[in-house]
Amino acid sequence: MRHAISPMLVSLVAVLGVVACTSPASRVSTVESQVLFVCEHGNVKSLMAASYFNRLASQRGLSYHAVSRGTAPDSTTVPPKIIASLKGEGFDVAEFHPVAVGVGDVSSSRRVILINTVLPQSAQVAGVALEQWTDVPPASVDYAAASASLKMHVEKLIESLERAR
Repeated sequence: MRHAISPMLVSLVAVLGVVACTSPASRVSTVESQVLFVCEHGNVKSLMAASYFNRLASQRGLSYHAVSRGTAPDSTTVPPKIIASLKGEGFDVAEFHPVAVGVGDVSSSRRVILINTVLPQSAQVAGVALEQWTDVPPASVDYAAASASLKMHVEKLIESLERAR
């Protein structure tokens, strides 16, 4: 004797299976380590670097996430030329708002990269190693050169993080 399975029962089993597969016990949590990019205003070079880094880290399966901060933000937005240029590379930063770097940013980061700037005394944390990138040209003057420089640095950083796994 054959028994027909009702469509409602099939739906219920499917829902229960989805719930079981997404319950806290069955989920694998990925803890991301933070990489902090800091430039003077926090809305150009560090934003470009964080954008490049996040894309490449994701493509390579690294559990890192980058954020952008500034030592002296002087605006609440990203310059239109930078928005347009990054959009051309596939990044939408139109809603980004620069933030001043703080102690919490530094202390919660696995890597701190200073791009043509120094960390303010108020944000310094004892024992945190700082990396300096001092050769990045101004993106407002030569976006292509700044982009190429940042991409080269980010690639080297990603490679060092991959080796350290």
